[in-house]
Amino acid sequence: MSRDASRGHKSSGKAGRRRGRALAGDSGLPTYEPDIALRSIEGHLTRTGAQVMAWYRLAAQAWSFRSDSQREALIRQIAAQLGELQGRWLHLRVTTRPYPVHMWAESFDHNALGRMPDVAGALGWDAFLEGEQRHLMGLSMSDKEVFLGIEVSGRRMLDRWVERAAPVLGRVAPAAVRAETAALSSEVGHLDALVAGSGLDAVPASSDDIAWLMHRSCALGLPAPRTLSVVPGGSHRWETEDLAAFTDGVEMHQEPYAPTVRVVGRLRAQTVSRNVAVMSLGLMDGLRIPEVDDPWMQHSDRLPFPVEWSARMYIRRPEDVAGELQRQMGKVRSQIRHYTHDHDLDPPMSLARQADRVLEVEDELTSGLTQLNTRLYGWWRVAVSGKDEAEAISRAQQVLDVYRPKVQVEHPEAQYRYAREFIPGEPLASTAYRRRGSVMWAAAAVPAATASVGDRRGIMIGETCTATRRPVAWDPWLAQEVRRASGLTAVVGGLGSGKSFLTGLITYKTLRAGARWTLLDPSGPLAQLTRLPELAPFSRHINLLRADPGILNPYRVVAEPRPEHFADEEDPERAWRRERSLAAATRRRLVLDVLTGLLPYDVSRIPHTRIVLLRAVREVGGSPDRHPGQVIDVLRRHARDGEEHAGIVADFLEERRELPQAALLFPDTTREDPWQADRDYRLTVLTMQGMTLPRPGSPREEWTDSEALAVELLNLASWLTQRTIYDADRNLRKGVALDETHFLSQVPTGKVLIDRLARDSRKFNVRALFASQLAGDLLRVSGFASLVNAVFVGRTDDEEAQAEALRLLKVPTGVGYEQMLGTLSPRPRHDDRPDDTPRQFIFADGHGGVEKIRIDLEAPHLEHVREALDTNPDASRVAVRGVPAATTPEAVRAPDEPAPPQPIVFARPAGRVVDLGSDLGDELPTVLDADDDFHTLDDPEGLLDGGPAGASAPRADAPRLRGDEHLDLLGDVDTDDLEAGGLDVEDLDAGVIDANAGAGGAREGEGRVRAAGEAVR
Repeated sequence: MSRDASRGHKSSGKAGRRRGRALAGDSGLPTYEPDIALRSIEGHLTRTGAQVMAWYRLAAQAWSFRSDSQREALIRQIAAQLGELQGRWLHLRVTTRPYPVHMWAESFDHNALGRMPDVAGALGWDAFLEGEQRHLMGLSMSDKEVFLGIEVSGRRMLDRWVERAAPVLGRVAPAAVRAETAALSSEVGHLDALVAGSGLDAVPASSDDIAWLMHRSCALGLPAPRTLSVVPGGSHRWETEDLAAFTDGVEMHQEPYAPTVRVVGRLRAQTVSRNVAVMSLGLMDGLRIPEVDDPWMQHSDRLPFPVEWSARMYIRRPEDVAGELQRQMGKVRSQIRHYTHDHDLDPPMSLARQADRVLEVEDELTSGLTQLNTRLYGWWRVAVSGKDEAEAISRAQQVLDVYRPKVQVEHPEAQYRYAREFIPGEPLASTAYRRRGSVMWAAAAVPAATASVGDRRGIMIGETCTATRRPVAWDPWLAQEVRRASGLTAVVGGLGSGKSFLTGLITYKTLRAGARWTLLDPSGPLAQLTRLPELAPFSRHINLLRADPGILNPYRVVAEPRPEHFADEEDPERAWRRERSLAAATRRRLVLDVLTGLLPYDVSRIPHTRIVLLRAVREVGGSPDRHPGQVIDVLRRHARDGEEHAGIVADFLEERRELPQAALLFPDTTREDPWQADRDYRLTVLTMQGMTLPRPGSPREEWTDSEALAVELLNLASWLTQRTIYDADRNLRKGVALDETHFLSQVPTGKVLIDRLARDSRKFNVRALFASQLAGDLLRVSGFASLVNAVFVGRTDDEEAQAEALRLLKVPTGVGYEQMLGTLSPRPRHDDRPDDTPRQFIFADGHGGVEKIRIDLEAPHLEHVREALDTNPDASRVAVRGVPAATTPEAVRAPDEPAPPQPIVFARPAGRVVDLGSDLGDELPTVLDADDDFHTLDDPEGLLDGGPAGASAPRADAPRLRGDEHLDLLGDVDTDDLEAGGLDVEDLDAGVIDANAGAGGAREGEGRVRAAGEAVR
């Protein structure tokens, strides 16, 4: 058995001879000499008897979803930095640190501002946070940490003598003790600046970093300690005697010719042992990095257990390389001549490749070696551990398997000596398995490549599932509050990709952390969140198709700006008045689009239809107390004045008004405003169950009347959802989630809504989730790609849709990532069990991180949430065919079906389903007088450009809309058709149309309307 490798041994000093009455001093104390070569640590410098090294911590480098040119540039940057270190020894150490669950929990708890109170009998905040931590600790995930030690200089005899005499010199001449550090300061500063550049992105290791590295090296393979030794005296210096904190209590043993070394140590007052197998990289075939292969050191990240790396490299000087390269070229040429001249045979292809490489090297020699052509040699060791020898050998075999066939991994016998190589300052165990190559080859290992996405303070949404497995935490409000970016988020994926599940997970966990959410979920599965016991008292579910008439009044769904929202503007009142005018113009455009969408397609496409609607809408105005019924009344009055086409349009709208769902647009003026109810809800879910939407991608002319109405209702419901943003304090963390948003991109006001949410998300601290089956639907919205912050892309099979999804992710296209989108969430082919596997997404966090992640909601404490979000049908949940298992009348009713009429009760029971039909509010104003001048109601201060003819000019100091805020009410009207009919487009936009102009065109249009009307009726 080898002797203890880590225990320092003590030699007794001779007792000083007594001369006269001299007192015994410290000369009689034993001297501590650790068995490791290290003698002291100061800051990020470590000293042995012969060497001083500066240690740096390398920043994590993203590798996934980058183009080959970006990856090659990274490799070249690393190689250039290594090439600058000619004539120096390097020690590369890759270790792991368990994911800091307690640090995440503290940050998450501190960041959970304004969280809701606990509900008796339900999952409280403390239990929720504890469950999150227990689940996270059970996953046993860790972070990769990469350290690079660079030789600063060799140590002279004088330096070593001063170190030995330091206890005496420290009292007599303290400056002499620090003389070596002072002499090295300039060189250390040069190294600090060199490795800080792009590529390595290294920073000097802190004292805690060095302590962690020493613990992981001296106690190789043992479980990571929960606490580390504190730097003595806070001086960032470890003296020789202080190094015992790393070595005491740890022993290494090896039986002769044993395949592993046994490491025994103390961990929290318990003795723990592990068997460690150390391997060395051998011969390596040509790897095509980055075109085909991943960085060769990153292969070990795929293994489900931690792997330790230790590499010793020497960067060679050009004058040392030239002679060796000349000899190698001579050998290759001699072998080629042996085949061609002596035997008249073609040389083997491998020899031909070497000859080509010789020509490249010769060219490098003649043109001069650059940093990228600098050569090095080194030794790469890999260590894995197990609870016993069998487990360690099994893991070593997995390392061999993950690298074959292109890289050979050798398992040498001298395990004890090889294991000591991992300790900083220790010498090489053997020069066997020396690898030679260029700095480009070494840089292609990219040791710091890892999965980096998300943050360390947000909710846990899953884990990465690429080469590196790491937890993914995401704070949806970090972008708005810290990075001053938008909160726009796209959730894209086909049917069954998990969009609703992901939305529900984000909503639930952020609600627990204090956020407020409004969800528009047409199909309704997310309404189950309002029934969870811990959320029910603070939630409401509104089925819009069963709500009060007028709940989707286009004039009410656009929020009225509040003066307090503009307190930080340079001129608050001016900004507020300007936003009010813009809101009025938005309402007019929304009403125009909605009423046009209600008309049959053949009628709506007639230019004169939009003309008469435009006149009526502008006359009604854009105040929030208007309603579409007033537009119909104005059309009737215009018909009585001789505009026959206005009467035809009014007839069609009256016919649509009689449909049950259309009543949502027309309020009952005898009832009170349903939106004056209590708004102190944390969660509001709006559903439209039973609504039939068109097939995505189908042309407008193929839509049925019910489908066209459904699209308009969805558009209005989306506007209603964002209205809740402006009713709350702008600083509160708010969220809005919209499903089926691909239909919003097909109507102009839907695009305006998306743009408005994107621009206001930062100002009002909103995270807006837009869910769609196709990324192209969102990309069609002008400016969406530039404003989007975070993106989730689920399984997508269509090739065109895959390319558009990558554009949304800002990921290179045409390099093979398209196929990856089709492999997300693989589904079993020959399995009749339900596909309940967690869904996978490509997640772009908005600040550079892009990774494939797996959504995780499998923690035991969230089982009830997982069941609530399960949308898979299951016939076993029904006890009798066609009848729910429960037999009470309440259970037989649909979940959102209103109960039989009951007296109005003003108290709000916990978790009730809110029916706005019973909510009370202010009574709507009476219908406007048809003779009122519309601009006095819509724009009394003349704040909008292009006022009606004859109106007084706006004041010089009145704010005006910017060019990009103009809402063109003409929309898709063909101006050529209008001018051919004798109509002035400018007058039309101003709301002034000569009744005698274009009579022929009008009569021709009327004929088409009558024919269309007969066909429709």
